[in-house]
Formats: sequence, C-alpha cells, structure tokens
Amino acid sequence: MIVKTEGVVLKSMRFRETSKIVTFYTRRYGKLAAVAKGARETKSKFGAALEPMTAVNLVLYKKEQRDLQLVSQCDIRKQHKKIQSEMERMGVGLSIVELLNQLTQNEEENPALFSLLDETLDALESAPGNIVNFRHGFELRFCGVCGFAPVFDHCVSCEKRLDPDKAGIMTVFQLDKGGMLCESCAGAIPPAQVRIVERDGKEYDGRGPAYCRIRKTTAMIMERLFAARLQSLGGLEYPGPVGNELGATLRSYLRYHFESVRPLKSAHVFEQMSNDY
Repeated sequence: MIVKTEGVVLKSMRFRETSKIVTFYTRRYGKLAAVAKGARETKSKFGAALEPMTAVNLVLYKKEQRDLQLVSQCDIRKQHKKIQSEMERMGVGLSIVELLNQLTQNEEENPALFSLLDETLDALESAPGNIVNFRHGFELRFCGVCGFAPVFDHCVSCEKRLDPDKAGIMTVFQLDKGGMLCESCAGAIPPAQVRIVERDGKEYDGRGPAYCRIRKTTAMIMERLFAARLQSLGGLEYPGPVGNELGATLRSYLRYHFESVRPLKSAHVFEQMSNDY
C-alpha cells in the first residue's frame, strides 16, 4: 500500500548501479529502510533529499513483513543549510543520527523520539555556539524517552534530597540507577568500586564498577542539558575538563543501558579533522 509520513534521513548507501538504500526515522513507523531507485542517476528526481540529516516528506510503497520498502517520492521538508555546510555542526548532527540508528529497532513507532530528533536538528541549525551541547542534550533526552531518565534532585539510593550548595567538589553518579548519590551513600561504597572519570577519562567498558566519581559542576551541567529548552543549549558554556568528563560519563551511561551502543564513527572522524586544523 502507499503510505505518507514525515521522516529524517539517518543513513544512505549505494545499491546496485543507480540506486540507494536509505534508512529513515519516521513519525509513523519509526526506523525503516527503503530502496530509492535511480537515486544515483545524474538527473535523479530525489535531488539532495536523501542526504543524512535531511528532514523529508516521504511517500512509500510499503509491504508488511518486507525488510526493504520502496521510495516513491521524497521531498525536502526543512533545509538545514548550516548543518550541511559547517564542519562542527555536521559532526554533531551525524553523531546524533548515527546514535539513533544504532539504538533503535526497525519499525517501532515512537512519535516522542521522532519529535526529539526533529527538534534537536532544528535547534542545532540555529545555535549560536557550543555545538557539542546538542549531542549531549540528545543523548540525555534519548535516555529519558527510553525510560532511563537520569535523576539529579535526590539520592538514587536513599532518596534523600540533594543539596547542590553542600561543601565538596565531587559526587558519585550511579550508572545502573541513573542518578547521584548523597555523600553518606557514596561514602559507603568501597573506593575500588568507583571509577574516577576525571583521572582516566574512559567510558564504562561493561566490566567492573558502575559508579563514576565526577565533579559536581559536571552533574549540574548534565542536569541543565537534560532539563533546559533545546534552543537554549547553545548558550551553555563550561571548561574543557568538565566537557571531557561529561562526554565520558554520558557514553558510560549509554553503554550500561544499551548493549548495541558502539563508538560513534562520525564523532571520531570529526574530532580527528578538528585536531588537524
């Protein structure tokens, strides 16, 4: 049957001599893959609509129980010119769609996740700066949509309300419960079981303790990235060491809760390119 839906292109790859297999995340059907016949021809009717991160209106010949659907029509719904032309925005945008592609199953409808993707790309397009915040904001909100929303206002062990003004510069983030520990609960954990993110900067590897010792500043930044309006994330600034700790903690959190998560190729490529300039 012929169906229509909004979508965002996650991935595009060559198929035979003139076609492409394109993976979309759609409002009505979640993630699905489809063949776009003739997409690689010089005068293709699809134009630039099949490029990753493009927001599109999609018409499909859809058949149940078929792994690959057929694209009938695909028109650009919104253009993200800055994302497609500026290296840092492109790197963050590609990291977002790569992560979504990794962590979602085919044809599982999730309108909230589609809206998060669509709105994050819109905010990334218009952001004045601090572009990496949109990747971290997406990671945290993705966890929330999937039922793993992190907790920042009370201890995830004893449920005591946390006082952000209390003395001390470090806190403990518990990966399995997804939140902070109060000083009393954190102090009861043997030091050997606590991963010191500031010292090694490494993400959780699936083995060993599921506790991360991080700066309170890092925890506060995580909370703002999770709770603030998407459009405001570009105004959030913090020191480089906090950013490194934040990135490692979020990767650890994702890796703990999602077995399919892998290192993001796009993030690695663009980090290498940035270091070369």
